Amino acid sequence: MEYINTMDETIIDNTSINLNKEEFSNNVKQYLGLEEEITKLNIAIRERKKKLKLLSEMLIKNMEANDIQHINIKNGALVYKNTTTFKGINKKTLLNGLSIYFKKDETKVSEAHQTIYDNREKYNKVSLKLKKF
Repeated sequence: MEYINTMDETIIDNTSINLNKEEFSNNVKQYLGLEEEITKLNIAIRERKKKLKLLSEMLIKNMEANDIQHINIKNGALVYKNTTTFKGINKKTLLNGLSIYFKKDETKVSEAHQTIYDNREKYNKVSLKLKKF
């Protein structure tokens, strides 16, 4: 398997947008080959992540049951850590929070909610996606 570490600057350069048919065909073939490699690698990664998750759950249960905080290994340590984090803010959470803050005043809740949603940062993402038939 051959991996490409850096992209050829001439492909991205605006002056080379008008590639000849042979270069364009080669780029498409290379793109499709890389897409196929990535798909295979992602399948292998998914399988390994499933195994890792199962092993992690078993280790955590064992560490909790035996009150083990860390396990020394050759290159460092496995550390048991329990942290509390916040969930992301979605529309429902935002409306509930605003409702509590404005003491159920629906007009203020609605205005604040609309202002927040209307002033969110927007961005465009351009991509190339392979659709298989």
